[in-house]
Amino acid sequence: MSYGIEILNNNDRIVIDLNYANFGFVSDTLSTATPGSAYPGLAGSVTSDLIIARANTTSNGVIAKTVTSTWANTQGGAASITRYYVIRRFDSLNPTTSSGYGFAVYNTSSNVIFTSNIAKNFEIVTTGTFNSSISGVANIAFPSATTWYSNFDKYYCAINPTVSFTFLFLGALSNYKVGYTYLWANSTHGRILVESNLKQGTSPIQTLNRDFHYMILKELT
Repeated sequence: MSYGIEILNNNDRIVIDLNYANFGFVSDTLSTATPGSAYPGLAGSVTSDLIIARANTTSNGVIAKTVTSTWANTQGGAASITRYYVIRRFDSLNPTTSSGYGFAVYNTSSNVIFTSNIAKNFEIVTTGTFNSSISGVANIAFPSATTWYSNFDKYYCAINPTVSFTFLFLGALSNYKVGYTYLWANSTHGRILVESNLKQGTSPIQTLNRDFHYMILKELT
């Protein structure tokens, strides 16, 4: 940038820059969605918002957006509840920073692009692109197929709104699945499956030539 402030972390990634706004919460209260309810559902949300979500505690289920803009149905068992936050760029959200302690950066339009005075913080655990047809496997597991995340209720997934069919039923038994599956080992541990496949019941039967851009985050506060 030609002028202003720019701060990089120890990996030379931009933390603060006048040209790159950070994100804040439209609501810092955890929202709730049931299978089949409108996506995302929070009043005032817009299409450019980032939605991060997780399955309800101890409830195995699918976290995804359907082709009809509803939250995906659960995978087997009783209906699961999805917990989610709606996040928006600061230059659109323009949070108030007139009181309290911390550090704030404004752009030339007097909009906040960074503030340390936010209720919650998340770190990116992993991100990438998955295509089961290219990789030859129906899904990839995080942290792995044999290990589990502890404090699993702190792990969220960024919903990809641009996938044309995130969860589309083809019949009574078969369905495409492009999204995340939450698997709880117990009340505190679990893993996440990133999926892009054709399933019959709960078993993958065919890979799918579809790019799925995924992101898993962890709540820090």
